Amino acid sequence: MSRRHVRPQGLLRWWRRLFSSEQSILRPTRPPARDYGHGHELGRKNVAAMRKAWPELFDEDTTVAMDYACGTGNVSQTLCQYVKSVVGVDISQASIDHFNAQAANQGLEPDEMRAVCVELKGEPGELDGLKFDIVVCCASYHHFPSIAETTRVLASFLKPGGVLLVADIKAEEDGHVIFPDVHHHLVPHTRGLSEETMGEAFQRAGLSGFEMKESFRAKMRSTGEYVRWFVARGVMPHSSRERDMA
Repeated sequence: MSRRHVRPQGLLRWWRRLFSSEQSILRPTRPPARDYGHGHELGRKNVAAMRKAWPELFDEDTTVAMDYACGTGNVSQTLCQYVKSVVGVDISQASIDHFNAQAANQGLEPDEMRAVCVELKGEPGELDGLKFDIVVCCASYHHFPSIAETTRVLASFLKPGGVLLVADIKAEEDGHVIFPDVHHHLVPHTRGLSEETMGEAFQRAGLSGFEMKESFRAKMRSTGEYVRWFVARGVMPHSSRERDMA
C-alpha cells in the first residue's frame, strides 16, 4: 500500500510547545497536555505549505527527511506520505515512544518512519552519520534562544544540495509582542521571527538560496490574535566554493 493512503492520526505538536517547561539553546520542549486535533491540523498546514512552495523537494521514492523537535509525530505523520523515510528527533523519551508506537500501529516499518531520543550538537557521528535530503522544523524555532546555533546544527545533517525547511510564526511589521507574558520564560522570540533574523541565521550556517514565504494565518488560543505563519528554505551548497559564496 502506498504511504499516500495511510491516514495520519491526530497528534500533538504546537500546543505541547506553547505550554511546556523545558529550556535550552537547542532542546525542543516537553509536552504537559494534549490537543491532538489542533496539533494535527497545524502540522498538516505546515507540510502543505512547504510542498506548495517547493514541490520538487518531496519524492516518496527518494527523499530522506528529518523531523527535528518531532514530539509525538504530528508533522511526521503527514510528512511520511510524501517522502521515502522520516527520522524524528526529540529529547522527550515519552514523546519518542508514542511516535514509534503510532508508526507501528499504522503498519510503517522503521526504515519508513522512526524516531530517536537525542539532543543533537552537530558533531561527527551523530545519528550514525546519517545525512538528509530535507530537514524540517515546525513550530519550534521561536523556543530556541540561539536560532543561529540551531540552524548550524541542523545544516550539518544535510546532504550536499539538501534543504532546511522551517515553519514558524512571522513577526508583525510593527514589532509588537505576540506571545503573552505568561510564556515569556519559554519563548525567547516573543515577537515572532522576522525575515531578516531567519536570513541571517541561514547565511551564517552556510546555507544558500534563502527564501521565506508567508503561508497562512492561524488564531492563537492563548490570546485570540491571528498570527501569520511562514515557511523558510535554505540549501546546503554542493561545494566549499559554493558555501563560501553563500
